[in-house]
Amino acid sequence: MTLAHTPGRAGTASGPPVPAQTPEPVRAEEAPLVRHWETVRLAVRTAMRTLHERGAAPPDAGADDTALPQLDGPMREFLAASAASVVRLPDYRSARLHLLDLRRHPASRTADTQGALVTVARAVQHIRSTGEPVTLLAPSSGNGATALRDAVLRAQLCGLAGPDQLRAVCLVPARSRDKVGGSTLDEHPELRRRNPLVVYHGSEPAGVRGLARDYHQAHTTWLRVRTGGALWWGAHPADHRAAATVRALLERESLPPAPPRGRVHAQAVATATGLLGHQLGTTLAEPEDGPAPRYFMVQHPRTPGLVLHALTGSFSRDGLPSYTWDRTRRLHQQREDPHFPRTTYAPEEEVDPTFYVRFPDTAAEMTAAVRAGGGGGIVVSRYECLARYPSVRAMLRPAGIELPEDPGRLREWALVMAMTGVLNAVDRGLLESPEVLVHGTGCYSEDELTPLPAAHARYADSAGELHTVVAAAVDPDGRH
Repeated sequence: MTLAHTPGRAGTASGPPVPAQTPEPVRAEEAPLVRHWETVRLAVRTAMRTLHERGAAPPDAGADDTALPQLDGPMREFLAASAASVVRLPDYRSARLHLLDLRRHPASRTADTQGALVTVARAVQHIRSTGEPVTLLAPSSGNGATALRDAVLRAQLCGLAGPDQLRAVCLVPARSRDKVGGSTLDEHPELRRRNPLVVYHGSEPAGVRGLARDYHQAHTTWLRVRTGGALWWGAHPADHRAAATVRALLERESLPPAPPRGRVHAQAVATATGLLGHQLGTTLAEPEDGPAPRYFMVQHPRTPGLVLHALTGSFSRDGLPSYTWDRTRRLHQQREDPHFPRTTYAPEEEVDPTFYVRFPDTAAEMTAAVRAGGGGGIVVSRYECLARYPSVRAMLRPAGIELPEDPGRLREWALVMAMTGVLNAVDRGLLESPEVLVHGTGCYSEDELTPLPAAHARYADSAGELHTVVAAAVDPDGRH
Protein backbone atom coordinates (compact mmCIF):
# COMPACT_ATOMS: atom_id res chain seq x y z
CA MET A 1 0.00 0.00 0.00
CA THR A 2 1.32 3.44 -0.92
CA LEU A 3 1.73 5.86 1.96
CA ALA A 4 1.84 9.61 1.80
CA HIS A 5 2.05 12.51 4.23
CA THR A 6 -1.42 14.03 4.23
CA PRO A 7 -2.31 17.19 6.18
CA GLY A 8 -5.59 16.90 8.09
CA ARG A 9 -8.31 19.43 7.38
CA ALA A 10 -8.72 19.89 11.13
CA GLY A 11 -5.28 21.52 11.30
CA THR A 12 -1.71 20.97 10.29
CA ALA A 13 -0.73 17.36 10.85
CA SER A 14 2.79 16.09 11.19
CA GLY A 15 4.42 12.78 12.06
CA PRO A 16 3.31 9.45 10.70
CA PRO A 17 2.07 9.05 7.14
CA VAL A 18 -1.57 8.51 6.28
CA PRO A 19 -2.52 5.90 3.66
CA ALA A 20 -2.95 7.43 0.21
CA GLN A 21 -6.40 5.97 -0.36
CA THR A 22 -10.02 6.92 0.17
CA PRO A 23 -12.75 4.96 1.96
CA GLU A 24 -14.82 2.70 -0.22
CA PRO A 25 -17.85 4.53 -1.65
CA VAL A 26 -21.26 3.80 -0.16
CA ARG A 27 -24.48 5.12 -1.67
CA ALA A 28 -25.93 8.03 0.29
CA GLU A 29 -29.26 6.28 0.74
CA GLU A 30 -27.46 3.42 2.50
CA ALA A 31 -25.89 5.68 5.13
CA PRO A 32 -28.44 6.31 7.89
CA LEU A 33 -26.08 8.48 9.94
CA VAL A 34 -25.87 10.80 6.93
CA ARG A 35 -29.63 10.91 6.41
CA HIS A 36 -30.41 11.43 10.08
CA TRP A 37 -27.39 13.37 11.31
CA GLU A 38 -29.43 16.16 12.89
CA THR A 39 -31.37 13.61 14.95
CA VAL A 40 -28.10 11.99 16.04
CA ARG A 41 -26.71 15.38 17.11
CA LEU A 42 -29.76 15.86 19.34
CA ALA A 43 -29.55 12.27 20.56
CA VAL A 44 -25.95 12.67 21.78
CA ARG A 45 -26.97 15.55 24.03
CA THR A 46 -30.03 13.68 25.28
CA ALA A 47 -28.17 10.42 25.93
CA MET A 48 -25.26 12.15 27.68
CA ARG A 49 -27.68 14.01 29.96
CA THR A 50 -29.56 10.78 30.78
CA LEU A 51 -26.36 8.94 31.69
CA HIS A 52 -25.22 11.75 33.97
CA GLU A 53 -28.60 11.88 35.69
CA ARG A 54 -28.40 8.14 36.33
CA GLY A 55 -24.79 8.33 37.49
CA ALA A 56 -23.88 5.85 34.75
CA ALA A 57 -21.51 7.99 32.68
CA PRO A 58 -17.93 6.71 32.39
CA PRO A 59 -14.98 8.92 33.41
CA ASP A 60 -14.50 11.20 30.44
CA ALA A 61 -12.85 14.60 30.27
CA GLY A 62 -14.96 15.31 27.20
CA ALA A 63 -18.28 14.06 28.56
CA ASP A 64 -19.79 17.55 28.47
CA ASP A 65 -18.51 18.19 24.97
CA THR A 66 -21.51 16.89 23.05
CA ALA A 67 -21.18 18.94 19.86
CA LEU A 68 -20.88 17.10 16.54
CA PRO A 69 -19.55 18.54 13.26
CA GLN A 70 -21.81 19.99 10.61
CA LEU A 71 -22.54 17.65 7.72
CA ASP A 72 -20.17 18.63 4.90
CA GLY A 73 -18.52 16.61 2.13
CA PRO A 74 -15.75 15.01 4.23
CA MET A 75 -18.23 14.17 7.00
CA ARG A 76 -20.57 12.53 4.51
CA GLU A 77 -17.68 10.45 3.22
CA PHE A 78 -16.71 9.54 6.79
CA LEU A 79 -20.24 8.56 7.84
CA ALA A 80 -20.85 6.48 4.71
CA ALA A 81 -19.55 3.47 6.68
CA SER A 82 -22.84 3.41 8.61
CA ALA A 83 -24.56 1.50 5.82
CA ALA A 84 -27.57 -0.53 7.02
CA SER A 85 -30.76 -1.96 5.59
CA VAL A 86 -33.95 -3.85 6.44
CA VAL A 87 -34.36 -7.17 4.61
CA ARG A 88 -37.23 -9.64 4.56
CA LEU A 89 -36.40 -13.11 5.90
CA PRO A 90 -38.35 -16.35 5.41
CA ASP A 91 -41.25 -16.83 7.81
CA TYR A 92 -40.85 -19.29 10.66
CA ARG A 93 -44.06 -21.00 11.77
CA SER A 94 -46.33 -18.10 12.73
CA ALA A 95 -43.52 -15.54 12.89
CA ARG A 96 -43.03 -12.94 10.17
CA LEU A 97 -39.32 -12.09 10.21
CA HIS A 98 -37.26 -9.15 9.01
CA LEU A 99 -33.55 -8.43 9.51
CA LEU A 100 -32.16 -5.01 10.39
CA ASP A 101 -28.70 -5.57 8.95
CA LEU A 102 -26.27 -3.35 10.88
CA ARG A 103 -23.11 -5.27 10.00
CA ARG A 104 -22.65 -4.25 6.40
CA HIS A 105 -19.42 -2.24 6.73
CA PRO A 106 -16.76 -4.70 5.52
CA ALA A 107 -14.01 -3.38 7.80
CA SER A 108 -15.87 -4.46 10.96
CA ARG A 109 -19.05 -6.43 10.12
CA THR A 110 -20.64 -5.21 13.38
CA ALA A 111 -23.01 -2.51 14.59
CA ASP A 112 -20.16 -1.08 16.68
CA THR A 113 -19.20 0.88 13.57
CA GLN A 114 -22.12 3.30 14.02
CA GLY A 115 -21.21 4.15 17.62
CA ALA A 116 -17.50 4.45 16.82
CA LEU A 117 -18.25 6.90 14.01
CA VAL A 118 -20.18 9.13 16.42
CA THR A 119 -17.41 8.94 19.06
CA VAL A 120 -14.76 9.93 16.54
CA ALA A 121 -16.95 12.67 15.06
CA ARG A 122 -17.41 14.14 18.54
CA ALA A 123 -13.65 14.03 19.06
CA VAL A 124 -13.09 15.72 15.68
CA GLN A 125 -15.38 18.59 16.68
CA HIS A 126 -13.49 18.95 19.97
CA ILE A 127 -10.16 19.09 18.10
CA ARG A 128 -11.53 21.72 15.73
CA SER A 129 -12.96 23.92 18.48
CA THR A 130 -10.12 23.68 21.02
CA GLY A 131 -7.05 22.77 19.01
CA GLU A 132 -6.10 20.07 21.50
CA PRO A 133 -5.50 16.45 20.47
CA VAL A 134 -7.71 13.61 21.74
CA THR A 135 -6.62 10.14 22.83
CA LEU A 136 -9.48 7.63 22.93
CA LEU A 137 -9.00 4.88 25.52
CA ALA A 138 -11.45 2.09 24.74
CA PRO A 139 -12.06 -1.08 26.75
CA SER A 140 -13.66 -3.60 24.41
CA SER A 141 -14.57 -7.26 23.99
CA GLY A 142 -13.01 -7.09 20.51
CA ASN A 143 -15.57 -5.80 18.00
CA GLY A 144 -15.62 -2.30 19.45
CA ALA A 145 -11.85 -2.10 19.13
CA THR A 146 -12.02 -3.06 15.46
CA ALA A 147 -14.73 -0.47 14.83
CA LEU A 148 -13.02 2.35 16.72
CA ARG A 149 -9.67 1.74 15.05
CA ASP A 150 -11.38 1.75 11.67
CA ALA A 151 -13.23 4.98 12.50
CA VAL A 152 -10.00 6.70 13.55
CA LEU A 153 -8.30 5.57 10.34
CA ARG A 154 -11.33 6.67 8.34
CA ALA A 155 -11.23 10.14 9.93
CA GLN A 156 -7.62 10.46 8.85
CA LEU A 157 -8.36 9.23 5.32
CA CYS A 158 -11.20 11.75 5.03
CA GLY A 159 -8.95 14.57 6.25
CA LEU A 160 -10.95 15.25 9.42
CA ALA A 161 -7.96 14.91 11.77
CA GLY A 162 -4.29 14.10 11.50
CA PRO A 163 -2.53 11.15 13.17
CA ASP A 164 -0.98 13.50 15.75
CA GLN A 165 -4.40 14.92 16.66
CA LEU A 166 -6.48 11.77 17.08
CA ARG A 167 -5.46 8.32 18.25
CA ALA A 168 -7.05 5.22 19.80
CA VAL A 169 -5.68 2.98 22.54
CA CYS A 170 -7.85 -0.14 22.61
CA LEU A 171 -7.81 -2.58 25.52
CA VAL A 172 -9.19 -6.11 25.06
CA PRO A 173 -9.20 -9.37 27.05
CA ALA A 174 -6.72 -11.99 25.87
CA ARG A 175 -9.58 -14.27 24.78
CA SER A 176 -10.78 -11.58 22.36
CA ARG A 177 -7.48 -10.69 20.69
CA ASP A 178 -8.33 -12.72 17.58
CA LYS A 179 -11.58 -10.77 17.21
CA VAL A 180 -9.72 -7.51 16.52
CA GLY A 181 -9.29 -7.05 12.80
CA GLY A 182 -6.01 -5.95 11.32
CA SER A 183 -5.79 -2.65 9.44
CA THR A 184 -3.40 0.00 8.20
CA LEU A 185 -3.13 1.24 11.78
CA ASP A 186 -1.08 -1.82 12.68
CA GLU A 187 0.65 -2.31 9.31
CA HIS A 188 2.66 0.93 9.58
CA PRO A 189 5.03 1.09 12.61
CA GLU A 190 4.33 4.75 13.46
CA LEU A 191 0.57 4.39 13.20
CA ARG A 192 0.80 1.18 15.25
CA ARG A 193 2.72 2.97 18.02
CA ARG A 194 0.19 5.79 18.13
CA ASN A 195 -2.82 3.46 18.06
CA PRO A 196 -1.83 0.38 20.07
CA LEU A 197 -3.95 -2.66 20.74
CA VAL A 198 -3.39 -3.63 24.37
CA VAL A 199 -4.15 -7.16 25.58
CA TYR A 200 -5.27 -7.80 29.17
CA HIS A 201 -4.75 -11.20 30.84
CA GLY A 202 -6.95 -10.84 33.94
CA SER A 203 -9.10 -13.81 34.90
CA GLU A 204 -12.34 -11.86 34.35
CA PRO A 205 -12.62 -10.41 30.81
CA ALA A 206 -14.75 -7.48 32.01
CA GLY A 207 -11.72 -6.40 34.02
CA VAL A 208 -10.67 -4.35 30.99
CA ARG A 209 -13.33 -1.84 32.00
CA GLY A 210 -12.00 -1.53 35.53
CA LEU A 211 -8.46 -1.15 34.24
CA ALA A 212 -9.53 1.61 31.86
CA ARG A 213 -11.34 3.41 34.68
CA ASP A 214 -8.30 3.11 36.94
CA TYR A 215 -6.12 4.57 34.23
CA HIS A 216 -8.50 7.48 33.64
CA GLN A 217 -8.47 8.29 37.35
CA ALA A 218 -4.71 8.11 37.70
CA HIS A 219 -3.39 9.60 34.47
CA THR A 220 -5.85 12.00 32.79
CA THR A 221 -4.18 15.04 34.39
CA TRP A 222 -0.71 13.75 33.48
CA LEU A 223 -1.73 13.41 29.85
CA ARG A 224 -3.11 16.93 29.67
CA VAL A 225 -0.05 18.48 31.35
CA ARG A 226 2.42 16.41 29.33
CA THR A 227 0.81 16.69 25.89
CA GLY A 228 -1.87 19.37 26.12
CA GLY A 229 -4.34 16.71 25.02
CA ALA A 230 -7.54 15.15 26.33
CA LEU A 231 -8.12 11.53 27.33
CA TRP A 232 -11.61 10.36 26.38
CA TRP A 233 -13.55 7.18 26.98
CA GLY A 234 -13.42 5.62 23.53
CA ALA A 235 -16.49 3.41 23.87
CA HIS A 236 -18.84 6.01 25.33
CA PRO A 237 -22.34 4.54 25.79
CA ALA A 238 -23.93 7.90 24.94
CA ASP A 239 -22.35 7.83 21.49
CA HIS A 240 -23.46 4.25 20.86
CA ARG A 241 -26.96 4.96 22.13
CA ALA A 242 -27.22 8.06 19.96
CA ALA A 243 -26.03 6.17 16.89
CA ALA A 244 -28.63 3.47 17.52
CA THR A 245 -31.47 6.00 17.34
CA VAL A 246 -31.32 5.65 13.56
CA ARG A 247 -32.55 2.07 13.95
CA ALA A 248 -36.00 3.41 14.78
CA LEU A 249 -35.87 5.77 11.81
CA LEU A 250 -34.77 2.97 9.47
CA GLU A 251 -37.64 0.86 10.77
CA ARG A 252 -40.15 3.59 9.93
CA GLU A 253 -38.66 4.12 6.48
CA SER A 254 -38.61 0.43 5.60
CA LEU A 255 -41.61 -1.20 7.30
CA PRO A 256 -45.30 -0.42 7.69
CA PRO A 257 -46.59 0.62 11.12
CA ALA A 258 -46.29 -2.03 13.80
CA PRO A 259 -49.22 -4.44 14.12
CA PRO A 260 -51.67 -4.00 17.01
CA ARG A 261 -49.71 -6.37 19.28
CA GLY A 262 -46.49 -4.51 18.59
CA ARG A 263 -43.33 -5.39 16.72
CA VAL A 264 -40.74 -7.54 18.47
CA HIS A 265 -37.17 -6.26 18.36
CA ALA A 266 -34.81 -9.17 19.01
CA GLN A 267 -31.08 -8.81 19.56
CA ALA A 268 -28.17 -10.68 21.09
CA VAL A 269 -27.12 -8.27 23.84
CA ALA A 270 -24.32 -7.52 26.26
CA THR A 271 -25.59 -4.21 27.68
CA ALA A 272 -28.54 -3.66 25.27
CA THR A 273 -27.33 -0.13 24.51
CA GLY A 274 -28.50 -0.59 20.92
CA LEU A 275 -32.06 -1.42 21.95
CA LEU A 276 -32.08 1.53 24.35
CA GLY A 277 -30.91 3.66 21.43
CA HIS A 278 -33.81 2.36 19.36
CA GLN A 279 -36.16 3.33 22.19
CA LEU A 280 -34.64 6.82 22.28
CA GLY A 281 -35.08 7.05 18.52
CA THR A 282 -38.81 6.37 18.84
CA THR A 283 -39.10 9.39 21.18
CA LEU A 284 -37.09 11.72 18.93
CA ALA A 285 -38.90 10.84 15.72
CA GLU A 286 -42.26 12.22 14.67
CA PRO A 287 -44.96 10.94 17.07
CA GLU A 288 -46.65 7.81 15.77
CA ASP A 289 -49.69 6.15 17.25
CA GLY A 290 -49.28 2.49 17.98
CA PRO A 291 -48.04 0.01 20.56
CA ALA A 292 -44.69 0.30 22.31
CA PRO A 293 -41.80 -1.75 20.87
CA ARG A 294 -41.49 -5.25 22.31
CA TYR A 295 -37.83 -5.75 23.15
CA PHE A 296 -36.61 -9.34 23.24
CA MET A 297 -33.06 -9.95 24.49
CA VAL A 298 -30.90 -12.97 23.67
CA GLN A 299 -27.91 -13.91 25.83
CA HIS A 300 -25.67 -16.90 26.50
CA PRO A 301 -25.22 -18.97 29.69
CA ARG A 302 -21.96 -17.34 30.81
CA THR A 303 -23.48 -13.84 31.10
CA PRO A 304 -27.30 -14.00 31.27
CA GLY A 305 -27.62 -10.92 33.50
CA LEU A 306 -30.07 -8.85 31.46
CA VAL A 307 -32.45 -11.75 30.85
CA LEU A 308 -32.29 -12.73 34.53
CA HIS A 309 -32.98 -9.15 35.59
CA ALA A 310 -35.94 -8.82 33.20
CA LEU A 311 -37.43 -12.07 34.49
CA THR A 312 -36.66 -11.80 38.22
CA GLY A 313 -35.56 -8.22 38.91
CA SER A 314 -32.14 -9.47 40.02
CA PHE A 315 -28.77 -10.69 38.73
CA SER A 316 -28.87 -13.59 41.20
CA ARG A 317 -28.12 -16.92 39.57
CA ASP A 318 -30.69 -18.41 41.94
CA GLY A 319 -33.09 -17.56 39.14
CA LEU A 320 -31.45 -20.11 36.83
CA PRO A 321 -32.97 -23.57 36.37
CA SER A 322 -31.24 -26.71 37.65
CA TYR A 323 -29.55 -28.93 35.07
CA THR A 324 -29.11 -32.68 35.12
CA TRP A 325 -26.17 -34.48 33.54
CA ASP A 326 -26.99 -36.94 30.79
CA ARG A 327 -24.07 -39.35 31.00
CA THR A 328 -24.94 -41.05 27.71
CA ARG A 329 -25.16 -37.87 25.62
CA ARG A 330 -22.59 -36.03 27.77
CA LEU A 331 -24.86 -33.00 27.92
CA HIS A 332 -26.64 -30.96 30.59
CA GLN A 333 -30.43 -30.72 30.27
CA GLN A 334 -33.43 -29.04 31.92
CA ARG A 335 -37.17 -28.68 31.27
CA GLU A 336 -38.09 -26.27 34.08
CA ASP A 337 -37.89 -22.92 32.32
CA PRO A 338 -38.33 -22.24 28.57
CA HIS A 339 -36.32 -19.01 28.86
CA PHE A 340 -33.11 -21.00 29.33
CA PRO A 341 -31.37 -23.66 27.22
CA ARG A 342 -33.01 -27.06 27.15
CA THR A 343 -29.63 -28.58 26.36
CA THR A 344 -26.11 -27.25 26.87
CA TYR A 345 -22.56 -28.49 26.97
CA ALA A 346 -22.07 -26.67 30.30
CA PRO A 347 -24.46 -24.64 32.48
CA GLU A 348 -22.18 -21.57 32.23
CA GLU A 349 -20.79 -22.06 28.74
CA GLU A 350 -19.72 -19.24 26.47
CA VAL A 351 -21.02 -18.94 22.92
CA ASP A 352 -18.99 -15.85 22.01
CA PRO A 353 -16.50 -13.78 24.07
CA THR A 354 -18.15 -10.61 22.75
CA PHE A 355 -20.72 -10.96 25.54
CA TYR A 356 -18.57 -10.61 28.66
CA VAL A 357 -20.45 -8.17 30.92
CA ARG A 358 -21.91 -9.91 33.97
CA PHE A 359 -23.63 -6.98 35.70
CA PRO A 360 -24.56 -4.35 33.10
CA ASP A 361 -25.50 -0.97 34.56
CA THR A 362 -28.29 -0.74 31.96
CA ALA A 363 -30.26 -3.57 33.58
CA ALA A 364 -32.92 -1.56 35.42
CA GLU A 365 -33.50 0.70 32.42
CA MET A 366 -33.71 -2.25 30.04
CA THR A 367 -36.02 -4.23 32.31
CA ALA A 368 -38.40 -1.26 32.39
CA ALA A 369 -38.32 -1.05 28.58
CA VAL A 370 -38.98 -4.78 28.22
CA ARG A 371 -41.90 -4.76 30.63
CA ALA A 372 -43.42 -1.61 29.14
CA GLY A 373 -43.77 -3.21 25.73
CA GLY A 374 -44.48 -6.79 26.76
CA GLY A 375 -41.12 -8.08 25.56
CA GLY A 376 -38.89 -10.67 27.16
CA GLY A 377 -35.70 -12.60 26.74
CA ILE A 378 -34.10 -15.99 26.29
CA VAL A 379 -30.70 -17.59 26.88
CA VAL A 380 -29.24 -19.83 24.18
CA SER A 381 -26.47 -22.39 24.43
CA ARG A 382 -23.75 -23.25 21.96
CA TYR A 383 -25.38 -26.65 21.51
CA GLU A 384 -28.64 -24.95 20.47
CA CYS A 385 -26.85 -22.55 18.11
CA LEU A 386 -25.09 -25.45 16.41
CA ALA A 387 -28.32 -27.43 16.16
CA ARG A 388 -30.05 -24.46 14.50
CA TYR A 389 -27.05 -23.49 12.38
CA PRO A 390 -28.11 -25.14 9.07
CA SER A 391 -31.58 -23.57 9.32
CA VAL A 392 -30.23 -20.15 10.25
CA ARG A 393 -27.70 -20.35 7.42
CA ALA A 394 -30.49 -21.02 4.93
CA MET A 395 -32.72 -18.27 6.36
CA LEU A 396 -30.00 -15.62 6.14
CA ARG A 397 -28.99 -16.40 2.57
CA PRO A 398 -31.86 -14.33 1.04
CA ALA A 399 -30.50 -11.34 2.96
CA GLY A 400 -27.14 -11.73 1.21
CA ILE A 401 -25.43 -13.16 4.30
CA GLU A 402 -23.53 -16.35 3.56
CA LEU A 403 -22.49 -18.10 6.75
CA PRO A 404 -19.58 -20.52 6.33
CA GLU A 405 -20.64 -24.12 5.85
CA ASP A 406 -18.35 -25.10 8.72
CA PRO A 407 -19.55 -23.27 11.89
CA GLY A 408 -16.03 -23.58 13.25
CA ARG A 409 -15.05 -20.83 10.82
CA LEU A 410 -17.59 -18.37 12.23
CA ARG A 411 -15.81 -15.88 14.49
CA GLU A 412 -18.75 -13.65 15.46
CA TRP A 413 -21.92 -15.37 16.68
CA ALA A 414 -24.21 -12.46 17.60
CA LEU A 415 -26.54 -12.82 14.63
CA VAL A 416 -26.69 -16.62 14.90
CA MET A 417 -27.45 -16.26 18.63
CA ALA A 418 -30.26 -13.78 17.91
CA MET A 419 -31.79 -16.00 15.23
CA THR A 420 -31.52 -19.10 17.44
CA GLY A 421 -33.17 -17.25 20.30
CA VAL A 422 -36.08 -16.14 18.12
CA LEU A 423 -36.65 -19.62 16.68
CA ASN A 424 -36.48 -21.23 20.13
CA ALA A 425 -38.85 -18.61 21.54
CA VAL A 426 -41.41 -19.23 18.79
CA ASP A 427 -41.21 -23.00 19.31
CA ARG A 428 -41.65 -22.62 23.09
CA GLY A 429 -44.57 -20.20 22.93
CA LEU A 430 -42.60 -17.24 24.27
CA LEU A 431 -43.37 -15.30 21.07
CA GLU A 432 -46.87 -15.98 19.81
CA SER A 433 -47.74 -14.90 16.26
CA PRO A 434 -45.19 -12.12 16.33
CA GLU A 435 -43.75 -9.82 13.74
CA VAL A 436 -40.06 -9.84 14.56
CA LEU A 437 -37.33 -7.44 13.49
CA VAL A 438 -34.01 -9.13 14.26
CA HIS A 439 -31.26 -6.58 14.93
CA GLY A 440 -28.25 -8.07 13.16
CA THR A 441 -25.40 -6.55 15.14
CA GLY A 442 -22.52 -8.83 14.22
CA CYS A 443 -21.55 -11.68 11.93
CA TYR A 444 -18.25 -12.54 10.23
CA SER A 445 -16.17 -15.56 9.40
CA GLU A 446 -12.43 -16.23 9.28
CA ASP A 447 -12.51 -15.33 5.60
CA GLU A 448 -14.10 -11.91 6.16
CA LEU A 449 -11.91 -10.39 8.87
CA THR A 450 -8.20 -11.08 9.28
CA PRO A 451 -7.08 -10.75 12.92
CA LEU A 452 -4.46 -8.21 13.91
CA PRO A 453 -1.13 -10.10 14.10
CA ALA A 454 -0.25 -11.19 17.63
CA ALA A 455 3.21 -9.66 17.29
CA HIS A 456 1.64 -6.21 16.83
CA ALA A 457 -0.22 -6.25 20.16
CA ARG A 458 1.01 -4.77 23.45
CA TYR A 459 0.22 -6.10 26.92
CA ALA A 460 -0.94 -4.54 30.21
CA ASP A 461 -2.53 -5.98 33.34
CA SER A 462 -2.23 -2.88 35.55
CA ALA A 463 -2.64 0.87 35.24
CA GLY A 464 1.13 1.24 35.47
CA GLU A 465 1.77 -1.14 32.59
CA LEU A 466 -0.96 0.53 30.56
CA HIS A 467 0.63 3.91 31.22
CA THR A 468 3.87 2.75 29.64
CA VAL A 469 1.96 1.96 26.43
CA VAL A 470 -0.08 5.17 26.42
CA ALA A 471 2.94 7.36 27.22
CA ALA A 472 4.77 5.93 24.23
CA ALA A 473 1.70 6.39 22.04
CA VAL A 474 1.36 10.11 22.82
CA ASP A 475 5.08 10.94 22.75
CA PRO A 476 5.93 12.73 19.48
CA ASP A 477 9.08 10.66 19.07
CA GLY A 478 7.84 7.42 20.66
CA ARG A 479 10.13 7.77 23.67
CA HIS A 480 9.10 7.75 27.32
